[in-house]
Amino acid sequence: MVYYSPRWIVVDFLRHRLTDPEARAETATSDTFTATDSQTDFTLTPTTGSKASCVTSVTVDDVTQTKNQDYWFNAKNKKVIFFSGQTEGVTVVVNYKEGTGQWIYSGMPRVDLTEDSYPRIALSVVSSPNLRMGKYDAPVESVMRFQADIFTSEARGTKIYTIGGSKYAGEDLAEYLAYQITQAFIDYIDDLQPALYDYVGLSGPRDVAFNKDTMTHHKIVEFSLRMINAGSVDWK
Repeated sequence: MVYYSPRWIVVDFLRHRLTDPEARAETATSDTFTATDSQTDFTLTPTTGSKASCVTSVTVDDVTQTKNQDYWFNAKNKKVIFFSGQTEGVTVVVNYKEGTGQWIYSGMPRVDLTEDSYPRIALSVVSSPNLRMGKYDAPVESVMRFQADIFTSEARGTKIYTIGGSKYAGEDLAEYLAYQITQAFIDYIDDLQPALYDYVGLSGPRDVAFNKDTMTHHKIVEFSLRMINAGSVDWK
């Protein structure tokens, strides 16, 4: 069984569907491979000094593949992994974002950050009750409750971002990004299936008190997703 954190599936999704106002990992690039017989794993090679952020699309001989159905992205090892081996000689093209920095992370929020670390989103799992769907050898379904913490810096409040013709800074920027998370699930929930499904928005953008020590605004979005055999890629 291959271990894979469900949080990274959602992090990859958000990095793909949200746009960083600071453009720290928004450079579009691609790698092209010629498959060997039954090859399943393809390792990305970002530009020197950059890191792969998320996979945006994959084709095999110009045929678009479906993430989480035909392949999955191992974000830790920067590998695209197909569920079935590829035919020798086919051309595999992986399109992805890269950059020297990042802004959406898996894990609890950090406080030891500089102004250049904002805006920033941290994704954590709040709870994950499990239910076996039958007798002892049946799959286990998890209802995973996620929390996305969105932070913007008041110290950079004078820096105004123009997005879609409107201007955002400080708390307004945090609220905008929080709603963008909700909208991403409304518009692109199919990206996650069948790995994660049945999105439920548990809390729209919720206010958290301004942090005077770090000079940051803070919003929270909560949602749940279901997953079979969480922690593995056994949804296939």
